[in-house]
Amino acid sequence: MSWDLAEKLKVRFPEIELFPRPGHQPGTGNGERGTGEPPRGEVAAAAPPAGEGQTSPAVPAKRPAHEAPPAYLVPGAVVPKDKLLEICRVLATDPEFGLSYLSFVTAVDRPEAGEFEVVYHCYSHQSREELALKVRVPRDGASVPSVTSIWDGANWHERETYDLFGIIFEGHPNLRRIMMTDDWIGHPLRKDYVYKDPAWLVEVAKRRKDEIEGLGLGERA
Repeated sequence: MSWDLAEKLKVRFPEIELFPRPGHQPGTGNGERGTGEPPRGEVAAAAPPAGEGQTSPAVPAKRPAHEAPPAYLVPGAVVPKDKLLEICRVLATDPEFGLSYLSFVTAVDRPEAGEFEVVYHCYSHQSREELALKVRVPRDGASVPSVTSIWDGANWHERETYDLFGIIFEGHPNLRRIMMTDDWIGHPLRKDYVYKDPAWLVEVAKRRKDEIEGLGLGERA
């Protein structure tokens, strides 16, 4: 099981923080999966029957989605930035793990926490095990080491994450935009992103406006 693989990684690197398993979300105070079910092995006390003059207890209101604890369906760990390359190398080359395929690199913008979470999804075609890694970095001057020296396939994934979030991948062999044009202003998946026309588009729009005015067409209805 991939969760067992995460436990093995924790033994090798005690400083990592494992994702909580489903049904073991910490801090909910509500038993299994934060749903109000009792922990395994315990029996919930039966509610007294509603008699005459009694009313059934109110059902607790469902927590808003933004307040609910995250559900981790893929095993993994939060790893320190300075341990990322060492951990990735172990996952990719050590037969005990065998996660030789990196399926994607992406990021999550968390402005309320002042940080990005850079996410890596590792997979083994032989055992079909999977493991996710997260590295938390400050939003200002965000950077992480490039893992292209471990997984060649990280090249374009890191470029995409740089393009859309502005995160620098130190040591990347060719870190430049891959989706947006080279003169694009800003990084579109940052939550504080505000679109700005690139200079060439402003110039095209100005010329087009001048042409329309020269023809006496005026503004279109």
